[in-house]
Amino acid sequence: MIWVMSDRKRVVIKLGSSVLLNGKSKLDQAWILALATEIKKIHEDNDIVVVCSGAASEGKNHVQLTPEEKSKYTKIARRQLYAAVGQPYIVHAFIEAFDQLGITISQALLTRNTFSELNRYYNTTAVLNHMLEERIVPLINGNDVITTLELSAGGNDGLAAVVSIALDADRLVLMTDTSGVYDKNPFKDKTAKKFHTVKDPDVLLRLINNETSKEGIGGMYAKIEAARLAWYAGIQTVIANGMDLKVYSLLMDETPPGTVFIPPMVPSQSEQAKIRWFLSARNNYGSVIIDEGAEKAIKERKSLLGVGITQIEGRFRKGDIISIENEKGQIVACGMVGYDSEELSSKIKKKTKIEKPVVHANKLKLLYV
Repeated sequence: MIWVMSDRKRVVIKLGSSVLLNGKSKLDQAWILALATEIKKIHEDNDIVVVCSGAASEGKNHVQLTPEEKSKYTKIARRQLYAAVGQPYIVHAFIEAFDQLGITISQALLTRNTFSELNRYYNTTAVLNHMLEERIVPLINGNDVITTLELSAGGNDGLAAVVSIALDADRLVLMTDTSGVYDKNPFKDKTAKKFHTVKDPDVLLRLINNETSKEGIGGMYAKIEAARLAWYAGIQTVIANGMDLKVYSLLMDETPPGTVFIPPMVPSQSEQAKIRWFLSARNNYGSVIIDEGAEKAIKERKSLLGVGITQIEGRFRKGDIISIENEKGQIVACGMVGYDSEELSSKIKKKTKIEKPVVHANKLKLLYV
């Protein structure tokens, strides 16, 4: 990506739970004002979208469940309850802070599935674009009442990546409680070394464990997964320390602090626009692994046939957008699958002939890696 500093840029900033709460157990209005002040500085020269976690953590302060009451609910149901209560408190805190700074904010409760249907994708992106045109700062959180996806699969990190892709952002920033990505947990091991730049997130994912933070549910693994998704869309991602207010003024620098994921060169803007919906709508849980012959075929714009599939990962339904990965773990394409995962898996195991293409060439988009 060519970074031209004179142009207004579009940035999506995700504030993790630890960042939002400043490492504490509840909201601190002085800290929210400090965050809003730094965000305003970025907003002066750029379009900014804020994706915010922490609703469930804040909600716990306002709902005191006894052990007996807790036993009535699953873990996910409790988090949904806490999130529903905590969300208004977060929005109120940001409204109060941004009002003092003369900035209007809006709230949008979204899910990963918001972008899976084409009409909803266009409607949602149109509304968000209108907000940015009017210099309104969208405050986005997962709609935890109607879905468990963001509560069970990396929190809002993945949602922030999808939003950045749908809005064709120039940069995605994932603010956390460390100064970037390390080869070991820096809180437990003083010998941990930071990755300053990353050109292949697939390699990094194999090195990092899936530990989560005290307040959040995402963990560093989920952040790298989100950075990987944005990377495939040609969007530069920064993972940085959101607890340090001095970092915010440097986020739009050519070389920002933290760990920077450098994406590959992307195709033309018109071709990239066609790819964005496929990445945004992708079923995060479903993929197929293909052999070298199938990879060569789809790169020649041919359909994906069952004979080239070596493995099926996760679950998906007919009509879902799934990842097509090579045996190195790279996503080489996304496409609309013609079979349910169970049906496809059964046919492959039984070596039953698969008549129709698994993904037709007309419903497949190559990723340029």
